[in-house]
Amino acid sequence: MFAVEVNNLSFSYGPKTILSNLSVRVDTGDFFGIIGPNGAGKTTLLKLIAGLLKVTQGDVKIFNESINAIKMDKRARWMSYVPQENYFYFDFSVIDVVLFGRHPYLKEMERPKKSDIDKAIEALKFTDALMLKDRNIMELSSGERQRVVLARALASEPKILLLDEPTSYLDITHQIDIARILKKMNRDGITIVLLSHDINLTSMVCTRLLLLSEGKMVVCDKPEKVIKTEVINNVYKITPHIILHPETKKPQLLLPE
Repeated sequence: MFAVEVNNLSFSYGPKTILSNLSVRVDTGDFFGIIGPNGAGKTTLLKLIAGLLKVTQGDVKIFNESINAIKMDKRARWMSYVPQENYFYFDFSVIDVVLFGRHPYLKEMERPKKSDIDKAIEALKFTDALMLKDRNIMELSSGERQRVVLARALASEPKILLLDEPTSYLDITHQIDIARILKKMNRDGITIVLLSHDINLTSMVCTRLLLLSEGKMVVCDKPEKVIKTEVINNVYKITPHIILHPETKKPQLLLPE
């Protein structure tokens, strides 16, 4: 059974077509990357998978159930979506932010139980953020905040984790930290769908990549089949140098002069 199945999916904002007749499948346990230039339809695809946009043409299935038929509480238990921007307008403590991830398991107006708090603590430990437990979320650095956001997602015990540019505002140290945490989540059985402009990062962490351009699939395959000079040149209109990482042997893109 596929974790995510996209069948003949099209989507438009008014007269503007964003996605056109797209079909792709994500295996259960996969670490799946979505790449492509600006305007390729990446974020729209991720939101359609998450159920944040309504599918009107084609279908998106989650574990063989149509996304439009899955009730919101069930969807929240199956999937956790981490947007590119995470805004906090109140002075919540970190532990309270992570406990938001337990809401799909609580009845209306029910307060978190000890078991929920234990799950939140466990998630903070997993993301190396336990030392932040009592801090104010507004006082954290971008890297610290992103670890907390991942802990919140993990606390909901998702089968699928959807991420939109999780490292875009982080320095290289924190990018490596987040990549390590995501790989650890994936090893623990969570299917990950990662959207990123960082081709080298996706090559290092993802088992498969979907390259989109103008709302259509260019190629969907292993990184070494996607990150090729002729493919990159065709989509991005540059001729990069492609080298293999000395340790992982994964393709890495060097920009031309």
